[in-house]
Amino acid sequence: MREAFFLKLLNTSSTHKKISREGFQKLDLTEGQPKILYILYIQDGHTQKELAGLCKIRESTLTAMLAKMEKSGYIYKEKATVSGGKRAFRIFLTDTGKAKGKDIMELVNRIDDTSLNGFSEEEIDLFYHMLDKVTENLNHIQ
Repeated sequence: MREAFFLKLLNTSSTHKKISREGFQKLDLTEGQPKILYILYIQDGHTQKELAGLCKIRESTLTAMLAKMEKSGYIYKEKATVSGGKRAFRIFLTDTGKAKGKDIMELVNRIDDTSLNGFSEEEIDLFYHMLDKVTENLNHIQ
């Protein structure tokens, strides 16, 4: 009998989260900060609304997180005008934030390489496709 799919996912997710959390704690980062720093490291200057969408969190949650990150010296905000003449803030990494972003990128790449060790490029592509399909299927039942 095949193991229940939800148990397979939970086990994989739990193991990945544990290893990631340990690495992020060594970088002195709190929950949620790595994702924001990673996204900004890849592309700086998102508006808060864009960043909330990319992080899949509410803007109000992001606002509180950004305040802490600004106080820690990881980010700074610049006023901007967006479509429709609305005012917004664009979020940028400071030099300290860029250094943390680089550390996160290196950690995530190591974890990814370890996680996907022994898989061919074709298998990795198929695996990613299947994960996307599972996510799509689950989004239909919400």
